[in-house]
Amino acid sequence: MQFDLTPVQLLTICAVTNGLVFGGLLLTKEENRQANRFLALMIVSMCLTFTPYMLDNSVWNNYRWLAWLPFSLSYWIGPSFYFYVKALTQPQSKFYPKDLWHFSPIVLNYLHSIYHLIFTESHPYHWFHATAELLQSAAIISILMYHYLGLKMVTAYQQQLSNHVSNMDAIDLRWIKQVTLATIIGFAIILVFMVVSTAILGSQRLNDWLGFKSTVLLLYSMLLYWLSISGYRQAETLIIPDLPESGGKTGETSSVLRTLNQVMQEQALYRNAELSLADLGRSLDISDRVISDTINQQLGKNFYQYINEYRVEEVKLKLVNSDLNHLKIISLAQEAGFNSKASFNRVFKQYTGLTPQQYRSQNT
Repeated sequence: MQFDLTPVQLLTICAVTNGLVFGGLLLTKEENRQANRFLALMIVSMCLTFTPYMLDNSVWNNYRWLAWLPFSLSYWIGPSFYFYVKALTQPQSKFYPKDLWHFSPIVLNYLHSIYHLIFTESHPYHWFHATAELLQSAAIISILMYHYLGLKMVTAYQQQLSNHVSNMDAIDLRWIKQVTLATIIGFAIILVFMVVSTAILGSQRLNDWLGFKSTVLLLYSMLLYWLSISGYRQAETLIIPDLPESGGKTGETSSVLRTLNQVMQEQALYRNAELSLADLGRSLDISDRVISDTINQQLGKNFYQYINEYRVEEVKLKLVNSDLNHLKIISLAQEAGFNSKASFNRVFKQYTGLTPQQYRSQNT
């Protein structure tokens, strides 16, 4: 039998193959071992779920036994992502047998397939067939719900992280927020499209209406590449400790702030690219909670903002120093405590509204 595949279908086949390969590689990765198991499950579920859409209907008509294969795993995509994010943001958390209920709706994926396997030639129960298709499509709601919960966890983790570390490049989870938002928006559009177009077209299939199938496959392929590669590159995340109660008086934060500013100006501790709240607390023999409360209450900032503000100020002074014009800007940034060009440019523009090169040009 001859297969006539479109360019979009070929791209999707490559994306699925890439996803399956990275799914296997994730299981061998040492960092974030528990989290990577769920990410691998999510990627494989995505690959298998969309495999049927890559092939022509003639394949399924000629090889009915394919319906027995575990292609429809859409009800595992959402919970796999949720537990992946949970394992990243809460590395100390465990997966218990009771959590398996999140994956139990998988049975809804197979009602439609089982119906066609039993009634290969006839179509006696139209109501059951329609219900099975509806329940299978309802997996989109599950995906949206679990991704929303995952987004909330990542946002909370990022906020906690900014109160403990001065550099988040290696453990930053912004890519997950971006993937999550793209997934939520994409699947929400698909859901709305399906509802509206079904109301307009009735029982007519939507696979090729206005390029629906090709558009979904293209977006899905891009999402698979993004998720697979970024997930494999993700570094080990940090266990964020709970800060004990300070036990100090509110008025003491003023004296602690003076101590912090004095140490920063005289010893330039901010130049340590890996400086953390715990490191600073040990250096000053002051509890982490007191330092954190001081920065939050007195300055309205978090630890990350406080340290990087000093780094930016040092770079600003060096950029306007004509004796240092021969030095590369990235060298000045690294001396000040930044450990990557991307994060330096981002933070510098947040504080000044200008790129480092623009700032140097306007002030020299």
